[in-house]
Amino acid sequence: MAFIVAALGGIVLGGALAAWILSNRWKQQVEEVKEALNELAEKHQKEQKDNKELKQELADTRYQLGEAKKDLAARS
Repeated sequence: MAFIVAALGGIVLGGALAAWILSNRWKQQVEEVKEALNELAEKHQKEQKDNKELKQELADTRYQLGEAKKDLAARS
């Protein structure tokens, strides 16, 4: 009888230990994914800002080109 109780106790403790280890691994993986997502979101925001700046630069350049064309047409 004592052997059966000891075996069942070992099984329960082993299961609890395995669950604890797996839980810790899962939490670690969740944290790694959160960090990766945050980095990706920051990168995306930076790229959006850069894209907006480039669009503004393009608009300015096109405006300057239009003005230069008008000046050339006026001189001809």
